[in-house]
Amino acid sequence: MADTVKHNPSAIDLVGAGPRVSAIGTTKPGLEKIVKDHLDEITRLAYRLLGWQSDVEDIVQDVFLSAALKLDTLRDETCVRAWLYQITINKCRTWRYRQKLRLRFWINQRREKENDVPSSYNSDAHERDIQVRNAVRALPAKYREAVVLRYLEQLSACEVAKMLKINENALNVRLLRARTMLRETLETLENE
Repeated sequence: MADTVKHNPSAIDLVGAGPRVSAIGTTKPGLEKIVKDHLDEITRLAYRLLGWQSDVEDIVQDVFLSAALKLDTLRDETCVRAWLYQITINKCRTWRYRQKLRLRFWINQRREKENDVPSSYNSDAHERDIQVRNAVRALPAKYREAVVLRYLEQLSACEVAKMLKINENALNVRLLRARTMLRETLETLENE
């Protein structure tokens, strides 16, 4: 399954010609190169982790803003990709948590007004790729993160385990459980 992620280059205003002065008054000469080199990867990762949501550009901007503010803390320049992936994972987790809180608030407001549970989402999409995306989106966050990083981003098991701060055995268990959940979900959809 190939995902095409498009971003608006003008939305990331950290990219420019030459070093810029940051909000704290120091120049970050490597920031522009970091953004140019990793923008597509980070956009794709955020797109996949958020379950194909429309707020990806905001998350990507937050990632690079955080990176810009913490660029001085980067110890090893060879680990920029892993560092940015970790920031992206954390930003996506925070975004999902906030969305969950907003959804709970909205549901409670709606229940109070109508004394009824909102109608469930009715999907007209029957194409296989949409079913797979929905199945991945339905995975619990810890399984979705493992699947996205390992299979969609094609990182090694060692890299994924380090990013998720778990050992490789725990990662393999998460991947096994995620595959089982995906298989069951997709088989159920096929039988309907």
